[in-house]
Amino acid sequence: MARTTPKTDWADGELVTAAHLNAIGENLAALLNRPTALGTLTARVETGSTVFIDVHSDFNLSLATTGGDVLAVFSGTVDHDSDQRAFSYYAIEVDGLRQGHWHSKELNKVGTTYTYLIQNLSPGIHTFKLQWRAQNRDIQISSGAQFWVREI
Repeated sequence: MARTTPKTDWADGELVTAAHLNAIGENLAALLNRPTALGTLTARVETGSTVFIDVHSDFNLSLATTGGDVLAVFSGTVDHDSDQRAFSYYAIEVDGLRQGHWHSKELNKVGTTYTYLIQNLSPGIHTFKLQWRAQNRDIQISSGAQFWVREI
């Protein structure tokens, strides 16, 4: 359900109607059911690219928002497949603009979680892509990893 603008121009003695109460209920339901998009990797992905590229089409998400803030979360197992420390870099692309950079300095098979707050998005449909690049070793993300975005 979508949020509706509540009545704010009450007058003394004015009766509350069923429509007023229904609007309150709809607004509470909208708060509980925020727009969310989720992608889950169905197979392991790997890159050795030293420039940012999309992780996988499973992590290219579309979300219709009412405007405001969106929380983006990645959670998965990253593997640098090396006995030496290696760096991997990640970012979130929102409507073609890369933001939310972070990096990981890992050994083999490390659980990684990243959360990023995207602020002040306009109302409408937005595209979110998880991107990555390697520094000095191939990197992999195991199947079952998730990337999701939710309007908050």
